[in-house]
Amino acid sequence: MKDFGQLTNRGRALRLRRMALVALQQYNLDVRGVRLLSNDLNGIFRVDLAGGQKVVLRVCLPEGGHSLPEIRSEMMWLAALSRDTGLGVPRPFANRAGALVTTVETAGVPQARHCVVFGWMPGPDLADRLTLENVHKLGALSAQLHAHAETFEPPPDFFIKTADSVFPFEDEVVLFDDAHDDLMPPARRSVFLRARERVEAALGELYANRQGLRVLHYDLHHWNVKVFRGKLYALDFEDLMWGYPVQDIAITFYYWQDRADFEELRRAFRRGYTEQGDWPEGAPGQIDTLIAGRGLDLANFVLQDPNPDWQQAAPAFLERVEGRLRVLPG
Repeated sequence: MKDFGQLTNRGRALRLRRMALVALQQYNLDVRGVRLLSNDLNGIFRVDLAGGQKVVLRVCLPEGGHSLPEIRSEMMWLAALSRDTGLGVPRPFANRAGALVTTVETAGVPQARHCVVFGWMPGPDLADRLTLENVHKLGALSAQLHAHAETFEPPPDFFIKTADSVFPFEDEVVLFDDAHDDLMPPARRSVFLRARERVEAALGELYANRQGLRVLHYDLHHWNVKVFRGKLYALDFEDLMWGYPVQDIAITFYYWQDRADFEELRRAFRRGYTEQGDWPEGAPGQIDTLIAGRGLDLANFVLQDPNPDWQQAAPAFLERVEGRLRVLPG
């Protein structure tokens, strides 16, 4: 059998599909079909059920991705959101043993993989419906998630990382290594280092007393939100972090930086947010600084990820991040 790492993306997906089928045997679901949706990082599958219903199964990355305690914690918060609110979030499904995470091992796939099943989120991506009205709704949704997180009482075994550093996922920091001199010439390196100092200072102020920490989605961008019949549905809660609402907002804004209507989108989001709660930015320019922090974190990710698509995209991506950092307000 060919080594998993030598397979094409399609070949890897076929093996992960077999793993998904094994995992589904542990659920009380009448499965009629399993179709790959994405295999960029995790393996994401649409599962068609009897009666026309659909669910999503995620085959998580092995060691080096999110840990079992982190995945369980993701499921715990989603279960609490589904129970306590009417927000559009994916409801997690328990297996026959009552567990929200199912670990399986199959031939041809290295290491056991953790699998989770969610309710189906309908509609197109918000990215394809990015109107001011929908961004206004996104601001309200973000505020409602933050409000629930403020009152959420995590179980004793709840474990996620804390977003108190520039590189909070604890990946190896390779951004400034000599091995990447071709992609980080002196002038660019200087821009990135100055930005890192600024972000570190902002995080130091933000986490000075650590009051008000709460669970953050930490990846609430317009590809992780669906729009259906006027309602927004958030998905992909995998990157949960302890942190402050202003950090979540900066991540949302990061993906709009190059749009001509960036300022309009920001204002629409803020209007929606402040209809639900107070605006959390503690000082002028705080969000812009944290937006820069997201760029640094992603640049580091791109440089070390083995995915050939990311490796090919690295030069253009670093150039784009540099351009954004050079015009960072303040």
